Amino acid sequence: MKSVIATYEINQPSLEDYNAKYVRMPCNTKIKEALFDIISTPKNINEAIIFTTSTGSSPIAYYENKIQDALDSGSIPSLNSHEKQFVGSVTCMVMENNGWKKTGRKQRFSKGIFKSAEIYVKK
Repeated sequence: MKSVIATYEINQPSLEDYNAKYVRMPCNTKIKEALFDIISTPKNINEAIIFTTSTGSSPIAYYENKIQDALDSGSIPSLNSHEKQFVGSVTCMVMENNGWKKTGRKQRFSKGIFKSAEIYVKK
């Protein structure tokens, strides 16, 4: 069996990029900074893209597990509605910066942190 290394580039947004684009939903609290760090790490961006590609589900379904781990460990407290919206806007920036676009369709969740999330497709 032959081993092959596959690589590709991931665009990781900076906090400054985010705050410039989403002026009405700034990253202005410690909780939001922690959420931004969870969502925007290269490993999590890569795995969210792989998850979305393989399942067709919203990347929020992947990020929810990471956020739940942070909640369970006490790293962050439970999220309010603004923080949940913030997760969606950071996810949108991550996906759009990596060649994905919104479909205008929502995925509904029956349990968990989020009630619904945008579905993305590769451009």
